[in-house]
Amino acid sequence: MSKKICLLVTSLSSGGAEKVAANMSVSLHKRGYDITIVSMQNNITYNYSGFLYNFGLVKEQYGKFKAFLKFIKFFRSNEFDVIIDHRLRNKYIKELVFSKLVFNKFRVIYCVHNYHLHYYFSFLNTPWLARLPHVKKHRFVAVCNAVKDHLKESLKLDSKTIYNFIGDSQLPKKAHSLKEPSEHFIIAVGRLTRVKQFDVLIKSYLQSNLPENNIGLLILGDGPEKENLQNLADSSTYKSLIQLKGFIENPYSLMQKAKALVLSSRFEGFPMVLLEALSLHTPIIAFDCKSGPNEIIKHNINGVLIENQNKKELVLALNMLLDEVFYKKVKTNTSLGLEIFSEQTVIQEWVNIFESFE
Repeated sequence: MSKKICLLVTSLSSGGAEKVAANMSVSLHKRGYDITIVSMQNNITYNYSGFLYNFGLVKEQYGKFKAFLKFIKFFRSNEFDVIIDHRLRNKYIKELVFSKLVFNKFRVIYCVHNYHLHYYFSFLNTPWLARLPHVKKHRFVAVCNAVKDHLKESLKLDSKTIYNFIGDSQLPKKAHSLKEPSEHFIIAVGRLTRVKQFDVLIKSYLQSNLPENNIGLLILGDGPEKENLQNLADSSTYKSLIQLKGFIENPYSLMQKAKALVLSSRFEGFPMVLLEALSLHTPIIAFDCKSGPNEIIKHNINGVLIENQNKKELVLALNMLLDEVFYKKVKTNTSLGLEIFSEQTVIQEWVNIFESFE
């Protein structure tokens, strides 16, 4: 009999951790696992496999208190072998209640998707208190080695690194032909928040030699900084070359056509967009921020890894895209090292955990 796996997510839309969970559901379902996804929000756009318990919709229909009772009943009536928790877990009392009343009898794998641990733990200055709202039978999985090391140093927690993976084998097919000419723009993808620093990217782009060479800047995503970013773009001499296209469900055609994908974040977890771009043979330029980029990018081989938050170096890296010899080299090497992020490799790591979790 196949193991029953529950994937617990904040939603199934717009986020990197959410995309990882959706990809996992498809891959594990193909391997014969009985998959249930529990979404805390009624926000479902990613493709998934298995049974969906849309708790967000239940809350909308019944209110928080009655919905919570139904939440408890749902987990008590299902004998999951393992729960994999991809959610943000920074509300201490809520997580304490969940661990003692809802998940207490289950085996739970807690995923940590970001270097900034406050998204997943409260009371970081008091490790024993931060560790308290977790079930007895638990394990931690970190999305990269930097996060693993940070968990050990900050909270004395042991974890296993399991990278995110390129989940859609049909990714190149999704990147269907567009009218846009190839390599006439650079691209950035993500939620429009201050952490992503798209304002830094716009300013660096304007200081580079790309605009005068008629190479545009496309930014895909929505978020609270959209108006500020649009105003910044509109105030520039090259405003016609800067486009904020909003959230696009299938960004892969534009990613494949782009000259490069640029990541300008202050911090990350393990940015899936870098793997997606490289799998589409699009080179990367990224700050060496915590965490993820330096475990994906081979500097000056498949992209450029910039000293963290060095804006001058970002401008110089953008200019390097105009060097035809250099650019040809990094574009040729985009597939180098991607095998460790393959679906087969990563899912086997998860299977090993399931089969050894006592």
